[in-house]
Amino acid sequence: MTLRIAWFATAKGTSSRKLLNAAQSAIDAGRLDAEIVCVVCNRERGQWANTDAFLDDAEQAGIPIIASSSGEWRKRVHGAISDPSAGLASWRRDFDDHLYERIQEHAPDLGLLAGYMLVITDVICERLPCLNLHPALPDGPIGTWQQVIHELIRERAERSGMVLQRVTTELDRGPTVTWAQYPIRGPAFDALWEAHEVDSELETPLFHAIREAGASREPNFILQSLESLAGGAAQLPDTDARGVGTEITAQVEQAMELT
Repeated sequence: MTLRIAWFATAKGTSSRKLLNAAQSAIDAGRLDAEIVCVVCNRERGQWANTDAFLDDAEQAGIPIIASSSGEWRKRVHGAISDPSAGLASWRRDFDDHLYERIQEHAPDLGLLAGYMLVITDVICERLPCLNLHPALPDGPIGTWQQVIHELIRERAERSGMVLQRVTTELDRGPTVTWAQYPIRGPAFDALWEAHEVDSELETPLFHAIREAGASREPNFILQSLESLAGGAAQLPDTDARGVGTEITAQVEQAMELT
């Protein structure tokens, strides 16, 4: 089944660009039976250099772009800044309705959130099945990747991972579609743990090593997840489903050895 994907990204950093390009390259090479029917971005050109580079890549690949600044929308309607833990501001549903009207013109089968820095509302996720890349194990920390890493360090964790989740209105706790894990102990990490001592909320060498271990796997994880969905090895769960999803650690690590 050729997956028709609406690809969501804010592209604040550089990872979003790498993920999009890896997926498009796999599609062009015939390795991934999918089509990115549109890119959805909550920033517009001129707001952030990394976002501009991401949008340039999408444009060069011939992917239709839906770029609308959530920040400018909020200012225009005099809306409050949302705090996901306290509930999203009302303007967020209006913003998502604006996006959805443009997205549905491209008839996607699903949305993929890969570095999208907004919590999407029910206006989108209850109309379009959406998947979110979250940089933690299925029962791991929630929040941004920075928050996840700081929590791993505070817990003195031995492993981390990443999941592709069905998006629901519960932040980072939707049903797991696929997941993979990797160690954050061993020869590459032990000396960094000893030097770190306590988590001071600074981005220490240990912090960066954990981030690199995850970020380096994300493109292969996304590709292997999409291939599993397209080929039927993984299933798109209902929003109220329970279970651990499909582990694809072996496939990701094998792909890492080939790249």
